[in-house]
This record gives sequence, C-alpha cells and structure tokens, in this order.
Amino acid sequence: MYLGVGLFLGLSSYLIADMVAVLARFSAELPRLLQPWLVWIDNLPSRVGQIEVPPALEGVFSQVAQSLQTLLQGFTQTLLQALQALLRQGGSLVGFLASLVGGVLQFFAALIISIYLLYDLPKISSTLLAAIPLPYQPLALDLAVKLDRAVGGYLRGQIVVAACVGILVAVGFWVFGVPMAGALGFLAGVFNIIPYVGVIVSTVPAVLLALSAGGWPQVLAVLVVVVLANQVEAHLLGPRILGQATSLHPVSVIAALLIGSSLYGLAGALLAVPLVAFLKLLYVEFYQKSRFYLEG
Repeated sequence: MYLGVGLFLGLSSYLIADMVAVLARFSAELPRLLQPWLVWIDNLPSRVGQIEVPPALEGVFSQVAQSLQTLLQGFTQTLLQALQALLRQGGSLVGFLASLVGGVLQFFAALIISIYLLYDLPKISSTLLAAIPLPYQPLALDLAVKLDRAVGGYLRGQIVVAACVGILVAVGFWVFGVPMAGALGFLAGVFNIIPYVGVIVSTVPAVLLALSAGGWPQVLAVLVVVVLANQVEAHLLGPRILGQATSLHPVSVIAALLIGSSLYGLAGALLAVPLVAFLKLLYVEFYQKSRFYLEG
C-alpha cells in the first residue's frame, strides 16, 4: 500500500510540475495571443463609425463604443496581470523553506502514525470494544462491521467514479488535441474524489493550454468535454456506482449530494452519501427488526 502511495505521489508530482512549466511558457506568450483582441478593441470606435446611423443616435453610439472599448481593455489587462501574477507567484525564500520543512515534518508524522495504526489496528479495536458494556458488545461489533462495509463501499465507489471521470476527460482532451491530455485527465480524476470538484479544477489549465495550442475552437471543444464529463458523472456514473456500492437508489445518492452540498458545502458533499447509507443501515437492521416496528 505504501509503495502504491509513493508511486502515486511521484506520478502526480511529475505531471503537475510538467503542467506548471507549460503554463509558465503560456504566460510568456499571453501578450502575443491577446494582441489581435487588443487591436480589434482599439479599432472598435472606427468600426462603429463606419455604420450609417441617424444623426440623433451618433452621439449615443459613440459613447457606447467608447465605454465598451474602455471596459474590454480594462478586463483584458486585468486578466493578463492576474494570470501572470498567478503563474509567477513565488513568495519569499524564507517563507517557502519554512512551509516546505513544515510539510515534510507533517508528512512523516502522518506516515509514522498510520503505520502504528495499521499494525496495531486489531489491538485498538479490541480496546475500544472492551470499553463498551458486555451486553451491548455484540450489537456494537455488528454495527461497526456494517458501518465499515457501508463507508468502505462508498470510498471504493468514489475511487471508481474518479478513475472513470479521469479517463473520460483524458480521452476527450486527446481527441481534440489538447496538450497534456493525460495529465489533465489525471488531475480531474484525483480531484474528483471530492464530488464535482475534479472536472472544475481541470478546466482552468485545460482552457489555457487549449488557448495556447489551438485557439478558440479548441477552447470550445474543451468546454464541451468538461460539460459532458460533468453530466455523465452527475447523472450516470456517480448515482449508479455509488448506489451499488452503498445499496442506495441512484435518486437517493443524487438527493444526498445536493442536500449535503447545499447545507454544508464541500464537507456536506463528502459526508452526505455515507451518512445516508449509515441511516439506511440503522433503519433496515434495527428499526425494521425492532419490537416497536413488528408489534406496534
């Protein structure tokens, strides 16, 4: 398991570093890519002036054209500066080294703790079970086993959904010739473990790479792939795979995700499906078998 985690971290680091390098080159070429738009904006008043309009409306159209030019120029310059600042942001050397050392220490601390937890998991489980009164220990053990099955099924199902979305995004980007389609698909799959986030996270670098490689037609193709992948995940892959993994109806999965994300945001979206699976477990295994349900 640790070997798999190490390979995963190595692959993700390589792909992300390669993507950052490509986006940095795109940042340097961004003024050249935006030059036709700036020229068109500069010529906008003269283009509007070539249209024959009634004399009473000439002042109105002139003012509108001037306002539109100012607005588009301001928006373009703001976008250019924001992208360049985002891609070139480095921070101070001291702050970077401090955050790096802190991250390394936290990583090794989590690694050591997880090794102890995995190695002594039977002992920890026995200790926790021994703290429960003897008459209730069989019930607690049965409930823990079924809860583990429900939550584990949800996690496995979420990983399968994320892998399917990553493959779908990668194949779609590859078909339309988007640079680094595999890396973008990998990014979409990894972040898709958090419901609905992966496709959105992979959209921004995909649009930038498509803009640098193929122009606006390829950007449109990227958006089409993203929308289709999002719809397939939301209405086909997620409800069916998670429903089978947690024994929930697909409509229940969709409703749980919508309600959880609406009430508690990202945390609600993450916890909604396993919570509903656990509540269904309590309903089926305990309420429907209780004396109150059977005898009234």
